Amino acid sequence: MSMLIHRTALIAGSILVLSLACKTTKPDTSRVIANVGGEKITEAEFQDVVKTLSPDPKEAQAFLTDPAARDERAQLASRIAMSRAITTYAKQTGLDKDPAVKRQMEQQQANIYFQVLAKKRMTTAEPTQEQLLAFYQEKTQGRAGAPAFETVKAQVAEGWKQQRVQNISLEIQKEIKAKVPVTLVDDYRPAGE
Repeated sequence: MSMLIHRTALIAGSILVLSLACKTTKPDTSRVIANVGGEKITEAEFQDVVKTLSPDPKEAQAFLTDPAARDERAQLASRIAMSRAITTYAKQTGLDKDPAVKRQMEQQQANIYFQVLAKKRMTTAEPTQEQLLAFYQEKTQGRAGAPAFETVKAQVAEGWKQQRVQNISLEIQKEIKAKVPVTLVDDYRPAGE
């Protein structure tokens, strides 16, 4: 579960913002676990964040209920509360109106959307022996002295996965460009476009 906590440290603020933006109209009557500047964070919100962060529902449930994970739950709740406090403070001080901050927030939001799109398209299945062999042959064709496939199989698998991520990224960009046309004037268009 520490992997969940590690990932959480990096994206808890983003997830909290997204989860709060998607609140349902149904009243939340669960126990209040934190109060941040008069705004409540409920146990139901906390559970939603954990379930959103963990790809494995059993792992999330264990994190939420296992007595041994109490300290990790407390650390996560503290990070979520601090994220909420930072957001509240930024609004109180007008930082949320700063044009540079708005641009950074827009970029971060786009990055999160892109990551979610990519994650939805990624399969967790490992590549088949045939896929790895074809990838290896494609990369080593015509190269004399290339190492035997079996000796570099782990590296080939990693290369295959990286190429898969890159291909998915390109597919998403192509789909977005088809659905949301973008045109740039000549002197702002990248070379080759």
